[in-house]
Amino acid sequence: MEQNGMNKEWWEKPGIGIMYQIEARPGWIWNRNYDKFNASMRDNNGNFRFNGPFCKMKEWVEFSKKIGIDYHIFEAKWHDGICYWDTELTDWKTPEDYCKVFAEESKKYNIPFMFYYSSIFDHNPMFDDIQPLRAITPSYIAMHHEDKEFIQTYSKNVADGALHLYRESKKRRGNPLPDDYQYYDDLEFHDYEYNPAKYEEYLKASVKELIDRYEPDGVWMDWFWTPEETSTYIVMDLLESEYPNVILTFNQSIDKKVKYAHYLSSEAHDVPLAWKMANKYRVKDFLWELCGSAADYWDDPASRADPDEIFRIAALVMACGGKYFFGLASQMDGELFPEPVENLELFGQWYKSRKNLFRDANPMKYKGRKVPGININEKEFGIIGSIHEGDSLIHLINFTGKKIDLALEFSLDKWENIDKIMLEPMKTELEYKKDGNRIIILISEKIIDSVDTILRICNLSKI
Repeated sequence: MEQNGMNKEWWEKPGIGIMYQIEARPGWIWNRNYDKFNASMRDNNGNFRFNGPFCKMKEWVEFSKKIGIDYHIFEAKWHDGICYWDTELTDWKTPEDYCKVFAEESKKYNIPFMFYYSSIFDHNPMFDDIQPLRAITPSYIAMHHEDKEFIQTYSKNVADGALHLYRESKKRRGNPLPDDYQYYDDLEFHDYEYNPAKYEEYLKASVKELIDRYEPDGVWMDWFWTPEETSTYIVMDLLESEYPNVILTFNQSIDKKVKYAHYLSSEAHDVPLAWKMANKYRVKDFLWELCGSAADYWDDPASRADPDEIFRIAALVMACGGKYFFGLASQMDGELFPEPVENLELFGQWYKSRKNLFRDANPMKYKGRKVPGININEKEFGIIGSIHEGDSLIHLINFTGKKIDLALEFSLDKWENIDKIMLEPMKTELEYKKDGNRIIILISEKIIDSVDTILRICNLSKI
């Protein structure tokens, strides 16, 4: 028998999170030339000169509390290598200890908190001599291979793959990248010293320092990548042996054979991809999470053309038993970008009255993307089934926000025990009729939700 949602730990339940991000900088995209970027972060004497984001950490945590999220994450160290805490291991760090404030404020409000940490890439200039590629973000500094140029070529190929995924996501959302989108800036293969051990020692010491000082509930590592390089196993072995109570997950781990992690994670930035992935993982026997930017993309804080898009993604992911977090970017002065904030405030209002319908439910374990025994007359809606307090919940995911009358048919071969059907969270009972071997319910456009219309089917089905 599946464990009731109310008896699970925070990380075992479906839920909503926020990742507070410091990576979106004016004039820079995700893939950047770090010879130029690092030069922009130095003063005339060559010393580190932090120019933001100046994180307004107390305000951020208060925002998490306000909208009622279930956990949140702060980017402690992104691929640029800048440490947002008072580390003793490098001078490439912020003048204020933002991780300390994030930890203190999260504990004050009893919000489970995690630190994002880029284990796979680190463009701290202390590693310039051993950095395979300084002109792009993917640079496999912890890869072991006898051919140094192979590591550089491999890194370049991963950068090409990241661009392809970005193009495909933008295309699916009807906002394709221009053909002349500039992704590379003076890319060249330079000579470097092959010495992955130098970074590996730093990585282990840095993660230990972060956990020992601030005692996070978990760490969210970016990315999972084995067996080609070593950073994944260094972190995995460290957490398993020394910090078993610190929740561990890796981005891009969800389809991999993972030796040790508490749950698996990956990215989904659009509804079609999230629908495909969530229905795939709904029947799996591991805990999982998907994530995406609240704005257009990780490095693009522009508002999405359809602000409800991320809410549909979150609803369908949670209905399938997963967690979903929104990446929320900071401006350089520490203010969060206003349009994504306004959208999340609206979602928070929607979510608060429905939270228990996701958090305390278990997904139905049917195969495919169709709940057995239910048909709907409109292709722009998807159906997901879950179990909550002994009843079945039917989520009608509104892919496009369309307001239209719907007709649902329940086959009595699968749904013979229906007693009554209620609209959640309003608890409004809906009329239905029996017609031969089926039950038909007509739902007025007036009660169709732009994100997820939730029906409670009282009495369990045969599913």
